This record gives sequence, structure tokens and C-alpha cells, in this order.
Amino acid sequence: MIDYEKKSLGELLKEKIFYNIISIDKKDLIELSTLFVEKEYSHNEMLVKAGEKWDKVFFIHKGIIRLFYTNLEGQDYNKGFFWENQLLWPIAPSARKNNSLFNISALETVTVSVCNFSSFYSWLTRHGYWERFALPYVELFVEDKFRREYEFLTNSATERFRHFCTEYSDLVGRIPDYHLASYLGVTNVTLSRIKKSIDFNLC
Repeated sequence: MIDYEKKSLGELLKEKIFYNIISIDKKDLIELSTLFVEKEYSHNEMLVKAGEKWDKVFFIHKGIIRLFYTNLEGQDYNKGFFWENQLLWPIAPSARKNNSLFNISALETVTVSVCNFSSFYSWLTRHGYWERFALPYVELFVEDKFRREYEFLTNSATERFRHFCTEYSDLVGRIPDYHLASYLGVTNVTLSRIKKSIDFNLC
């Protein structure tokens, strides 16, 4: 048993990841679980560096993982965050073929179950689960990209912050302001002013 809810990894994957595949076989999940190993990453430790091949699948048991770009001056731009009971894997075919354009690191101390993507993909295709697994992920990914693009083009920084508070209230207190500001496309000073201008507890 690897989990933090008194459930096996297979049970967690069924409940959190493969919930849309009603017919998934318990034996198949047990087989999949054997492909994963548990690993802990310390705060700010890299899971994947820009320029390296991203060939791993991460199921997050505890902690927050951030994805970010770094420019030539060493400044970071946060791309996204992943947290407990989420699966992080290279969705785009180009992300699996080419070296990563961005970094993936632990924002907190992170505990994950890790599997090679090639083994994960082989298991999915061998048991006929790939399309039923991948399509919903791709749809959610595209939907999130469209929403984020819409917010950046039409919403003010205050509106973007309010939306983040509404959608991810549990994360606001866990993500440092300078990282959240980068994700929202504002400076840390601007985010501080936004917080002061509204009732942060009711945002």
C-alpha cells in the first residue's frame, strides 16, 4: 500500500485517473501498479529539466509540482501547477519526442509514484485503454488552454486572481505570491496591490 488514504495505488488510479473507464479490470490495475515506484522530491528539486527528455509519468500523492520556463536572464515564467491525486505526463506527441522546453520541479516536498512513459503507454495500448484514457485528458487540456487564453486576453489581473481563488482555493495559501503572480502574468508588487484592494478572504 503506497497511498495516504489507506488505499492501494491501483485503487487510487481507478478512482482519480481511470474513473471514466468503468470496465477497467482490477488485475490490469494491479499490473499497472507494479510499473510505478514511489519517490520523494525535496522543495525546488527538479523532476525534469529544460533540455532533457520528459519520459516519465508522475502520480502525485502529496505536494505541488510546478511547470515553468526560464529565459536567458534566468527569470522564471510559471506555466502551470499540479497537485495531489493528479497525473502528470507528456500529453503532446512533440513533448514525448523532443527535449522538454520547460522545467518541472517540486514547489513543496513532493511524494509521487513514477513510471516510465513507454511502459505506461505499452500497458494502456496492450489492454485497449489508450483512447479512453488519452482523449478525455486531451479535451481537458485544450479546454484549459482556451480558458487561460481567454482570461489573459479579456480579463483584468484582478479578475484573473479572483477566478484562481474561486477555482483553486486550496492552493492559494500554498503557492508563494511570486509564483502565483508569474502564473497570473503580473508582478509580485501588482499581486500585492490586488490583494490589498479586495477582501482577500472573500475573493
